[in-house]
Amino acid sequence: MQLQRTYDNWDAVKDASGTPSSRKRQVWREVLQTRPAIMYWGDSWFSTPLYKNLYWNSFARITGISLRQGGPGLTAAKLLTPTACRDQAERLKSREFDLVCLSIGGNDALADRLQAIFAGAGRMDATQAFERLVDAGTFDTLRKRYANALNTLGTVGGNFRVVGHGYAPLQKIGEAGATSIKNLGLLSPLIGNVGPWLWPPMKDVLGSKDEAKRFADLLLVRGFRDQVLIPSRDAFSGLFSFADFSAVTEATDPTFWYDEIHPTEAGFGVLSAHFNTAIRAALPAAKRAAVG
Repeated sequence: MQLQRTYDNWDAVKDASGTPSSRKRQVWREVLQTRPAIMYWGDSWFSTPLYKNLYWNSFARITGISLRQGGPGLTAAKLLTPTACRDQAERLKSREFDLVCLSIGGNDALADRLQAIFAGAGRMDATQAFERLVDAGTFDTLRKRYANALNTLGTVGGNFRVVGHGYAPLQKIGEAGATSIKNLGLLSPLIGNVGPWLWPPMKDVLGSKDEAKRFADLLLVRGFRDQVLIPSRDAFSGLFSFADFSAVTEATDPTFWYDEIHPTEAGFGVLSAHFNTAIRAALPAAKRAAVG
């Protein structure tokens, strides 16, 4: 019996791993002695259909088993509900997963959610806009959602760990990502372009793309890292860690980016090396060699 490397739903995982006393479960456990089982749970950075994303690039470097959950455009509010976290924790424990990778939270202050915060606002600079965002409780809410999720995922116990990631400084403010038959197949004519998600709601508020870039750095790079990821790491030391993409030098080149928010396939490849360093460090010593 040979296990798949990748799965996209729990039913397939349950079938592959069998019941606790089955031959399937014996094979599952033998494989996991030196290789990790990792669930990638998140939004479009893990699941964009446009090209090989962060999940694909990350797990391509890993010998083990993966399960992908989530979907494009999803927020922490939709992904990290108490019921979803409880169900995921129970399943992860029963199938002896080693780790969950989170790509969650970047969408919670973009598009219509950003529009709602700045509805009726006058012109302001990036610092003032960021302060308004903080005062609106955006990061407080995200931090609480992470805390609730990590409290629940912590019940998996043992050597189980959770790894998140931050964001790199955006370089294509206001630019949509062109689609084609190559990256979306026959769906391309129906979808057209993707994005942008930050510039339209902030154009009249900030007035220039330079100021919008400053705001994006405050929001996605510094704000999310300093007000969500670092406090979560400190509060859940030993369970949660994250990859910090803020100083990835390649990301300063506009060609690194596909659109306003997403790196290109090659860009995700660069980030995956940093991401996998965090994954490797979080795994038990016997499984670290499986992560390239």
